[in-house]
Amino acid sequence: MKEQFQHKLTTSFFLWFDNFLLTKGEAFSNKTGDFFYYSDDRLDATYKAYGSPYKQWVTDSSITGATVPSGVYIGGNFSGRDDGVVLDFDNGRALVSGSSTDLTITGSFAVKDFNVYMTNDTEEDLVVENKYTVNSRLPSAPYNYISPYDDVVPAVFIASSDSRNSPFALGGMQDTQVTMKAVVLAEDPYQLDGVLSIFMDSAEECINPIPMTGYPTTELGDLKNNTYNYVNKKNEYSDEIKFYINGVTTSRLSDRDRKSLAHDLYVGFIDFDVQQHRYRFN
Repeated sequence: MKEQFQHKLTTSFFLWFDNFLLTKGEAFSNKTGDFFYYSDDRLDATYKAYGSPYKQWVTDSSITGATVPSGVYIGGNFSGRDDGVVLDFDNGRALVSGSSTDLTITGSFAVKDFNVYMTNDTEEDLVVENKYTVNSRLPSAPYNYISPYDDVVPAVFIASSDSRNSPFALGGMQDTQVTMKAVVLAEDPYQLDGVLSIFMDSAEECINPIPMTGYPTTELGDLKNNTYNYVNKKNEYSDEIKFYINGVTTSRLSDRDRKSLAHDLYVGFIDFDVQQHRYRFN
């Protein structure tokens, strides 16, 4: 199946959201530290996994002040992609080619204050049913790797909800409106208030449509073409019809309701009314 409207909206909104939070909130911190070997049955024998204490890392080089790594130090010597190192930004780790499991690896990177995930889960499942590992940005010693693949918090979970078409102009142009929902899971009220405030002010923002091929990472979590800059990427599609955020609504779960949850997290909700004027199947 070729790419459809919803595919492009999902990719575009996700990349915009991640950049907007990092840019407006400076929601990241630069870290330097050790990497720890662990076994990963999902990897083929080509690589050994060495994990940092944090995930996700910042991929976007347009974020001022953020350290976007291009490699790690193995035994004190820099090793990059040309040396067989794959950087898995999503899982916060380096994949090293070879069979050694006792390497001394260190590195520097920027870690997001909030991981960002696309999800098909309902708000109820995310808030009530699911249990999470807290990957605090201020962990206490001793440091160790963070396990891969599972979602960790603090995090924002993004999902597409209601959508509808309405006639807009002669010739078949439609007014397409989609509700994008975000569930925010924070460690404390300061974090939660910050995210809700940032996106409350995102109304009337325009989002350039980026196709799925513009998604920046590979199946192993590394950067395509070794680099990614959101500003440059969105400018490649500046001539296309943009998505428009027509309105934003924020809310939060009360402390009374929080007491019934399986986790001790602060929960907020953001609803985005996203609009685009377009011709169907064009």
